[in-house]
Amino acid sequence: MSIPYTSTSKAIKGYSESLLAKSERADCVVRAIASAYDLEYNKAHQWVSDKFKRKFRKSTFGLPIGMDKMSTDNTRFNYKKTKTIDTKCLTTNNGKSKMTVGTFAKEYNTGTYIIRVARHAFTIKDGWVIGNPEDATKLRKVIKNAWKIG
Repeated sequence: MSIPYTSTSKAIKGYSESLLAKSERADCVVRAIASAYDLEYNKAHQWVSDKFKRKFRKSTFGLPIGMDKMSTDNTRFNYKKTKTIDTKCLTTNNGKSKMTVGTFAKEYNTGTYIIRVARHAFTIKDGWVIGNPEDATKLRKVIKNAWKIG
């Protein structure tokens, strides 16, 4: 089973033309920010570098703290607000188990969300996954954090 998938080259403005994108790796947070906030890849890359001190071709650290701060401070980015999805909402079975990507996609099938799983992040927009192809097929991955964008 899988959920619908959109490739990053189709979903992110300027991704296919970006020389920066072609030379990057470990840029899942950059791609999630670009697709969720409707930014060009290069602009999202610069923002993540500035906001989270991300180094070129290295993973991003501090995403949960930074995104939660944007939510708490009601910060708008590209005219969109960020709202932290409460961890109580990310449990199932009366709080006994953690929510998975598959369950989240069913329950939150409208709107734009940045999803963080173990050592990875991607976007779910109106029920469609924007990220790596396996993000749409590995539905049992447990969600660590989620933020509603817009």
